Amino acid sequence: MAPGGGARTASSPALAILGSAPGDSHTATLVRRLTAGLACDLVDLGAISIAPFSPAQVYNPDSFLDVIAKMAAAPVTVFATPVYWYSYSAVMKGFIDRFTDLQLTHLQLGVRLRRREFALLASGSEAELEPALNIAFSRFCDSIGARCIALVYAREDGPFVDPGAVALVRRAMGEI
Repeated sequence: MAPGGGARTASSPALAILGSAPGDSHTATLVRRLTAGLACDLVDLGAISIAPFSPAQVYNPDSFLDVIAKMAAAPVTVFATPVYWYSYSAVMKGFIDRFTDLQLTHLQLGVRLRRREFALLASGSEAELEPALNIAFSRFCDSIGARCIALVYAREDGPFVDPGAVALVRRAMGEI
């Protein structure tokens, strides 16, 4: 069984959500390295439209709910972001802020994310992952009922800091 109770099938690839600058960024390179040889779809937040959170819950049509539906079907979702000023990129932060919609108006879709497996993939210039980002992502997962399986970090295009975290994510993505 896949997390959340659904059967894991070949038709449910993992999902990586890229929240970095357009083009061939360090973070995009790390996503390719982490997912090499595995079934993984990519959503580039910079290439789609997602409106910022609105307390009124009124939005022009955007891609947020489509991305959430893909996450609900995926065995694992990797949130990939560069570390900017000790936190997520602006586009990733905006995407995460919209999860409030799942607690206000799209409750059934939010329920489908419970017990799903999430991982954070971050790239930055420091030797280790910023502790505040670690805490923020873990609390985000807790708040929606998802399971944070690993925090993967690499310094720009360097090696992954924790090979054990990489192995956990790759195993969740279907590596044998």
